[in-house]
Amino acid sequence: MLFSEVVGQSAVKARLVQMYHNGRVPHAMLFVGPEGNGSLPLAVAFAQYINCTDPNKHDGEACGRCPSCVKYNKLTHPDLHFIYPIIKKDSSSTPVYSDSYISEWRAKFAENHYFSLPQWLAIIAGDKQGLISKDDAVAIHQKLGQKSMEAEYKVLIMWCPELMNEQASNRILKILEEPPAKTIFILVSENEPDILPTILSRTQRFNIPPIDDESLVQSVMKLHPTFPEDTVRRLVHISMGNMVRLNQIMRPDENSKDNLEFFKSLMRIGYQRNIVSMSAFTEEIKKLSRETLKARLSYSIHMIREALVYNLQNSQLSNLTKDEEAFLTKFAVFVHHNNAFRIIDLLNEAYLHVERNGNATMIFFDILMQMASLLKIKP
Repeated sequence: MLFSEVVGQSAVKARLVQMYHNGRVPHAMLFVGPEGNGSLPLAVAFAQYINCTDPNKHDGEACGRCPSCVKYNKLTHPDLHFIYPIIKKDSSSTPVYSDSYISEWRAKFAENHYFSLPQWLAIIAGDKQGLISKDDAVAIHQKLGQKSMEAEYKVLIMWCPELMNEQASNRILKILEEPPAKTIFILVSENEPDILPTILSRTQRFNIPPIDDESLVQSVMKLHPTFPEDTVRRLVHISMGNMVRLNQIMRPDENSKDNLEFFKSLMRIGYQRNIVSMSAFTEEIKKLSRETLKARLSYSIHMIREALVYNLQNSQLSNLTKDEEAFLTKFAVFVHHNNAFRIIDLLNEAYLHVERNGNATMIFFDILMQMASLLKIKP
């Protein structure tokens, strides 16, 4: 993972590089920031940089070619360790470690460096909640107590330390108090208040802000050069610096049949403004998890964008399944520049309310009430 592969964050990158060359790398670092800001890939890129064996470090960048970089690119370096939330698949007392899921972790990181906790847990846990247990803390204590196998620094990257249970936190605290030589701890957190204050006091904090809009725009345009830039800029703006969020809008999950049916219902019932249908729809909403609702809203924003492009007779720029195109053929006429971004704003606001544990029934009833007026605005 090279710094150049981390979107934006130029100020943080420069600070990390300067800190390394000044010989002031702290033994425990805390990267703090919101979801989708790139803290995890930034941590991997920094670990690769400090262990790159090229003495020139190529203008603040790891070489990407030395044996260390080659292994870091695959997350297989023997002196690179990870701890992340996992689950136990049964009630047995057999310990389960992060390494038990290392193949899935490497595959997910290789697929996309930007992913959320729910997306990770969906791979290994379904709807279950992940935790960092004392078993991982004990195991990593043993690993870090050994000498480095190849690199100058042993590096432990802990993702979501706020999900450590009390026993794990106490074990990690002991390691931070008496760190092994040439060992770097990088804790990557999206919810700092849930971390023990005693752990926070032993780390050097690095605030990782949301990604700036221009960097996101350039990243999207590089991958999708045919997308209208004004539309990309608008979608980047509503993503609020969250690459995970932006990816959900730009490239929803392929398995989207349920999402499409949800979107159809949301648009049709909203347009009709039938109170009985609206009540029935919001009752069904209660059965869905928060993460599912967020995914459905992200998909709906994506479909509004696709409808706008399709209605502008630029269907060749769309990336639709046959079922999606069949629906948009009739629906797209209702989406245009006078209402598209107002609808997106409405859905985006709903996403934020859902994320903050708002009442889903009220949130979606409000969407349905406003949707009729928005869809009936003339081009």
